[in-house]
Amino acid sequence: MLCPCGSSLKFTHCCQPFIQPDKKTVQPKTAEQLMRSRFSAYATRDGQYIYDTYAQVSKIKQSLIDIQQWADECIWLALEIHQSSKFTVEFSAYYITDNTLCCIREKSNFIMENDLWRYLDGEISVNEQLTAVKRNALCPCNNYPSAYTEKKGKKFKHCCGR
Repeated sequence: MLCPCGSSLKFTHCCQPFIQPDKKTVQPKTAEQLMRSRFSAYATRDGQYIYDTYAQVSKIKQSLIDIQQWADECIWLALEIHQSSKFTVEFSAYYITDNTLCCIREKSNFIMENDLWRYLDGEISVNEQLTAVKRNALCPCNNYPSAYTEKKGKKFKHCCGR
């Protein structure tokens, strides 16, 4: 399976080593790598990784239960990076919730803590519902070249709507 973050690499060679490290510890080397791995963690429903990659000052405002619930409630389709600098990443994330295709655009801030990249906070500029997804319509994941699903060309009810 391609990596949910939108790279052309397979998940096992891209974000998975950050999210599910084996005996050696692999950490993102840039804020953008951390952002991509956090999106992939949402797509693969790994709330623990998302929680663990918050900065300490931000983590106290978070709940692992809430993070996991948000990851589980949505089908994460695609990530689009608009701008990336050393400490900020501006992106759009596309997802389906309650049979509605949505988009969130955020400028995220990152910091280094104990030599590890961590998500500090973000400013959401867009959070909108794009369209209702009908059961017999072509699945929206077909509209995103970076969508990691391998079920291209199927109706929503047979693809992401299951």
